[in-house]
Amino acid sequence: MFINNKGSVNRMIAVPGDEELPLEDHFKELRSRMAIVIIPVAIITFIAYLFSGEIFQLVWKHTVPVPPSIYSPTDLIVTRLTISLVCALFFGIPLIVYETFMFVGKGLYKHEKSFFIKVVPFSFILFSIGAVLAYFIVMPLVFKTTVFYSIDIAAPQVSLIKTINTMITLVLGFGIVFQFPLLLIFAIKMGLLKREYLKGKRKIVYSGLVAFAFFISPGPEALSELIVAAVLVVLFEFSLLIARFF
Repeated sequence: MFINNKGSVNRMIAVPGDEELPLEDHFKELRSRMAIVIIPVAIITFIAYLFSGEIFQLVWKHTVPVPPSIYSPTDLIVTRLTISLVCALFFGIPLIVYETFMFVGKGLYKHEKSFFIKVVPFSFILFSIGAVLAYFIVMPLVFKTTVFYSIDIAAPQVSLIKTINTMITLVLGFGIVFQFPLLLIFAIKMGLLKREYLKGKRKIVYSGLVAFAFFISPGPEALSELIVAAVLVVLFEFSLLIARFF
């Protein structure tokens, strides 16, 4: 309920089909849905761990041109667990999103549900494209170029666990960068930005994107930064195109 300007009490408009349940029932539902998510993720983590050695070798040979170095007895175990958990989370994200939607969906209006159904799959697709780009293009470029530059000075000793963490950071970073179209479209639809204004300020926007790319890219050479900048520019133009249909 809420109080209007005249001091009278009005009942808030409820979402059609929504039931008012005790807080305890909400916690029980949340616990059951968390179990539905945690159990499959745990099973996938266990299965992935059995093959984590092969997955690690495949990823390493594709990206790093020198053998890994281990500086702690637990490095290999931690690395295999990390790879297993990343695999489980990647395959478990659709289930997590679905259970989240089923939990909060009862309190959403029809247009809010429609927006959620449109945006979430699109976001996952964009994230996957960014992750694939990072794995197949950016990571090999960054690591091979880094090793190439250091060979003339010293024999490279590449830490296993630090390199794996850097790989995960790059994949997650590119996945997040590829959410840029959604943020821009949302800002346009909310009236925070104007599509026509952005089209007229392309030079300024491009300059900002290039500067941002050089700031976030971990590569020691200009080529990887230019790849990130080119990706951001393409995403910007793609966002302006998609914004016409939302």
